[in-house]
Amino acid sequence: MKIPLPTSEFPPGASGTRFGRSRITHHVSRFTCPAFTLVEILVTVALLAFIILGLFAMFNQVQRAFRSSMNQVDQLEAGRAVTEMLPRELEQAVPAGYLYPTGVNFYVQMLNSTPLTQWLPGSTPVRRTNLLEDCFFLQRQNQTWVGIGYCVRTNDSTGRLWLPQCGPNQLGVGSLYRFVASTNVIQNNGVRSDPTQLYSTFHRACVSGSPDSLLISNRICDGIIHFHFRAFATDGFPIVSDGIRTNALYCTNGLSLIPYYGTVRPAVAVPALGYPDNLAGLYFYSNAVPAAVQMEFGILEQQPLDRYNSMGTPAAELNYLQSTNYYLSSRVHLFRQRIPIRNVDPLAYQ
Repeated sequence: MKIPLPTSEFPPGASGTRFGRSRITHHVSRFTCPAFTLVEILVTVALLAFIILGLFAMFNQVQRAFRSSMNQVDQLEAGRAVTEMLPRELEQAVPAGYLYPTGVNFYVQMLNSTPLTQWLPGSTPVRRTNLLEDCFFLQRQNQTWVGIGYCVRTNDSTGRLWLPQCGPNQLGVGSLYRFVASTNVIQNNGVRSDPTQLYSTFHRACVSGSPDSLLISNRICDGIIHFHFRAFATDGFPIVSDGIRTNALYCTNGLSLIPYYGTVRPAVAVPALGYPDNLAGLYFYSNAVPAAVQMEFGILEQQPLDRYNSMGTPAAELNYLQSTNYYLSSRVHLFRQRIPIRNVDPLAYQ
């Protein structure tokens, strides 16, 4: 059924053709929509790309901070392990009670290589000297002598230990190893045993590339770039060595150590040694042990350690460790602790 349109839609004098064209135009406009121009699309893509780049940069920064914090946690954990284990053992060092040259109570020996120096940041650039030393001390547990030693070395495929060097006669980075050996105080024939053999065994095992180095198999941590000890007398003065005369130990306050320690005088400067306090080696015998020992060690973070190990050539390794951009020196975590020795004999200091 056809419904007629209202007469009001056809104004007087209006033509059907004009009204029909108007209706068709109105009908088409209902089904069309405005489109984006090319400029608008380009602006939108640019904004989205900028937002994505910002999110990626923020994610990358968060990831770097997370990795850095994890590296610091690992290094701090290794540092805490060393600062808990070594001081706990060192504070129990005992005097052997034997005359020279028997019974080494405490021993520190600098590695016979050029110390590694690194630039430190600051208004006035200075170098930090990284030292690597071997340390041995004697304990007694009931009727057993126990010799404990620590050294920084690298190992090869056969398990032998070598000096941590990054060039000819130039110290580098290594791992911290622990040595332990024991012997009975009283032998089967009723004669007191000589604890010197414990020190001698450790001394032979520390020789670079020696087959005896297989006796040192307890690996503590990696990335050790600094390992240094300093001995102190009962009044707090440091005990130093001039590195020339055998058993020449000196305090700076006039104390003397007995027996076999010579006359005490101020430390003598030996430019050829190049070590702080001329500490080329300390040997404590008889009833003398240090009143306190200050331990310092530095651990290189894992990422620069991996890069150092991957270089392959000594020249590149040395250049990387001694870089002047301060990056590597800021990636070394330093630990320091002064350890009092419980069994110090005051009669040894007169």
